[in-house]
Amino acid sequence: MIDDPEETSQRKIEHIMIAKRDDVDLSTTRSWFEHVRLLHNPLPDASFDDVDLSWKFLGYELRAPLLIEGMTGGHEATLPINRALAEAAQAEGVAIGVGSQRAALKNEDLVRTYSVVRETATEVPVIANLGISHVIGDEGPDNAKRAVDMIDADALAIHLNPLQEIIQPEGSVDFSGSLVAIRDVVRELDVPVIVKEVGSGISKETALVLKKAGVGIIDVAGQGGTSWSLIEGERSPEGSVRWVASRRFADWGLPTPLAVMEVSTLDVEVIGSGGVRSGLDAAKCLALGAHMAGAARPFFIRAVEEGSDGVRDELNKFIFEMKLAAFLTGSLTVNQLRLTKKYLLTGPLKTLADERHIFI
Repeated sequence: MIDDPEETSQRKIEHIMIAKRDDVDLSTTRSWFEHVRLLHNPLPDASFDDVDLSWKFLGYELRAPLLIEGMTGGHEATLPINRALAEAAQAEGVAIGVGSQRAALKNEDLVRTYSVVRETATEVPVIANLGISHVIGDEGPDNAKRAVDMIDADALAIHLNPLQEIIQPEGSVDFSGSLVAIRDVVRELDVPVIVKEVGSGISKETALVLKKAGVGIIDVAGQGGTSWSLIEGERSPEGSVRWVASRRFADWGLPTPLAVMEVSTLDVEVIGSGGVRSGLDAAKCLALGAHMAGAARPFFIRAVEEGSDGVRDELNKFIFEMKLAAFLTGSLTVNQLRLTKKYLLTGPLKTLADERHIFI
């Protein structure tokens, strides 16, 4: 498939317009995190000020184990959004990713919409981003290197998005050679490779295959947040095959809490994302075994509406809630929260965990 640079850039702005709508966000009707209950400790025997959420990721010391997930880039209108996100990440000491860089691989005029992130966020991890369809084939490793070099990235995220691509009117439908491509990129790159989903989750079985291919960091990006099936469906005529399918498959995939529990049983670094809408949700990801928590929509909305100040405010709310949740479980460090199973599962999440033979 040959990309049309103008078509790709236009798709980016369409994604932004649709992603702002509440009707493509599954968390507005149900949050899987509601079925994770952290165990309250009424006798913490410490000061709230003693809680230390600092975390090392990709060689940087972070204020908290929090990632502003890659969202956008590739259209001139996205530059101020990425700048606002990067300014906030730099100021508050959290990691940040960029959206898919496929547009800038074809049109160098769009590079600045991504490189502004590294230019602004100089002292925190910055993560490059390409879809699996753009690392498959002979040009795959070169595309990966170009994406990393474009923003002087500390890692490359390869996103797996077969549902999104097939619903997307101009998307790729051939994912043959994906695993070989990932293995080749891992071998060729000088920075770590992160493999992530975009809202349908990664199971233990898939994570094990990725681990054997050399992937050391997995971002589960589970079901429960923004539905890219719905977003792409909105770009097709109402009643068309893709429009109908986008609604049938809107909640397809593994819920984020379940995906975190599954993948964290393996010896890989886990990022819990997908429907994370608060610091409490982020803390629950950590309690379930994730090393980091990631979110996109809460920061995206604040960036679009209020710029970097709004994103900084949102980050501080997240970090305060993460710290409070840790303290109220008797945890003073991230690892004390991660490694002691201070949670209960309820309702349908408990049922799914039992079906998947996850025992707490």
